Amino acid sequence: MADAVRRSLPALLVLGILGFACTSDESVVATTAPPAAATTIQPVPETTSPNVVTTTTLGGVTATTGSSPTTTTLPERFSYFVVAEEDSRRLALIELVEACPSSECTAAVRVRYDLPHRPHNVAGAGSVVFATHPAAGALSRVDVVSGEVATVPLGVEPHDVKYDAATNRVLVADEAGRQLFYLDPSDLGVLQVIDLPAQPHDLFVGGDAVWVTLLGRAEMARVSGEGVALVAVGGAPHDLVVAGDGRIWFSNWNSSVLSVFDPATGGTERAPAGVSEPHHFAIDTNGAVWVSDNGGSAVVGFTEPQTSVEVGPVPHHLDFAGDVLMVAVSGSGEAVQVADERVIARTTLSKGLHGVAVVQTTEPLG
Repeated sequence: MADAVRRSLPALLVLGILGFACTSDESVVATTAPPAAATTIQPVPETTSPNVVTTTTLGGVTATTGSSPTTTTLPERFSYFVVAEEDSRRLALIELVEACPSSECTAAVRVRYDLPHRPHNVAGAGSVVFATHPAAGALSRVDVVSGEVATVPLGVEPHDVKYDAATNRVLVADEAGRQLFYLDPSDLGVLQVIDLPAQPHDLFVGGDAVWVTLLGRAEMARVSGEGVALVAVGGAPHDLVVAGDGRIWFSNWNSSVLSVFDPATGGTERAPAGVSEPHHFAIDTNGAVWVSDNGGSAVVGFTEPQTSVEVGPVPHHLDFAGDVLMVAVSGSGEAVQVADERVIARTTLSKGLHGVAVVQTTEPLG
């Protein structure tokens, strides 16, 4: 995530030099929080540009200039994991452990957020996390800084949720309603609804399209500006992830088969063995695909060589913050952090864990 912040710096500096004043009503990133110790992502070093007179604020970045050189700085960013405690109807905000001097550390829960319904899948966007409530037909928006929780009715059975940073939209797959919702992240207002030919389960935003798995179909829906297209991929697609090379990895319902579909050729092949029941995915900073083995007790990384780390029974969703992988281990009720091919930290929560997301704040929490 620090890389993404660094990549944004040149564009912000140009705006400061030209003297434009920019604001966004759709921002979902809060900028205050109570003080506490937390792991930080180091700020980008200061840069200078001579003899420009202007003051510009954009997304929390301020450049003030006079006859002396301009100084542009980015605020520190504090990253946290958010894990859905489904049976307990709450979200747990957990500190990121980047290094553990002992064999295994304990990561603290900084804050817990009570919800009106059982949270299922979650997605992070800045300091905001979105949580679906399939059984209640609702979606919640939680500001982790202020603690504000807003819940709205949505569709029939909202299952998966993703945030698309490129368009600043929240996407929700309504399983029983056979629809894909596009929402405003600031107030959860519905911007667009797309009908689908079957029940959507999980989705992934990849490039210029949204890929959606469909229950009971050997096809995926590809949703783009050209409409909805059914793409034959074979198998029984469950969850999916689009890798850096454009290929789509997907798990299959109640199966040991892990499949890789290539949109360029239309062909599907089996991924290397090593997972008894592939479930959910994450991609590390080197572009390698990781998958939870829901039928076993490990997470498997398709690195060179292949990596397998024992985390506990029934690992579910997972997500990376930098080089640290968080795994929601449903069977033990633990949130487990993995780095350097081993478990570095555990957090005891409650059984029935599900979704995982990453959030960032400009001040420490908890």
